Amino acid sequence: AASDVYKRQGVSVSGAMHGARGAARRKESERMTAMMEEILIEPTEEWLPEAAAYKRAFEAAGDSMDGTGSLRTAQDMAQWLQTCRDFKRRETTPPQLVPATQLIYVRPADHALLGMLQVRHELNDYLRLYAGHIGYSVHPLHRRQGVATRMLAAALPYCRQLGLERVMVTCNVENEGSRRTILHNGGVYEGDSVEPDGQRVQRYWITL
Repeated sequence: AASDVYKRQGVSVSGAMHGARGAARRKESERMTAMMEEILIEPTEEWLPEAAAYKRAFEAAGDSMDGTGSLRTAQDMAQWLQTCRDFKRRETTPPQLVPATQLIYVRPADHALLGMLQVRHELNDYLRLYAGHIGYSVHPLHRRQGVATRMLAAALPYCRQLGLERVMVTCNVENEGSRRTILHNGGVYEGDSVEPDGQRVQRYWITL
C-alpha cells in the first residue's frame, strides 16, 4: 500500500500531508510578504502620477509637505522631478541651499506612494537650528500604520553611504507621532529651537 511505502521511507502519510500544508502556508506567507514589501527609492517618471496625487491629498488636508522638496509649489511634475535630480548635485544646487536627495517610500505591489523623505547631504545655519538632515511626510491615507518609522529606518543606511556619521532630525513640539518615530530610530534629544514664525521645534541626533 502507499502508506507502507511512506512508512518504509521513514515518512508517514499524515506527516507528508502536514509537510505539504506547511510548504503551502510558507509559500502563501512569502507571497503576502512580497505584496506588502515597502521600499525607499528615488522618484522616476513612473511615479509622477502618484506624486501628483500625493500633492493633492496634502492640499486637501491642509497639511505641510515636509520632505518633498519643491513639490508644494510645483506646477509641473516633470519639472519637480528634474529639480529633485538637480538638487542631488552641488553644481546644480542653488548656492543658498545644500545638496539633497529626494526619496519616495512606495509599495510596488499596488503602486502605492506611502511617504516622501528628503536627505540633506549637509547642514547650513537654518537646517542646523530648525530642519536637520532629514525631512519626511506620510500620505494622509497611510498614517498611524508605522510608515514613518519604517521609512526613516530605511533612510539611515543611505545616510551612511553619504559618509555621515550622525544625522539631525527635528519635529514640532506638538507632533507626538513624529517624536516617537525619531525615538524609535535611536534619536537623542539635543534641544529646542524657535523658528522665525514662532513655531517651536525639537532637535534630535541619530548616530549611524
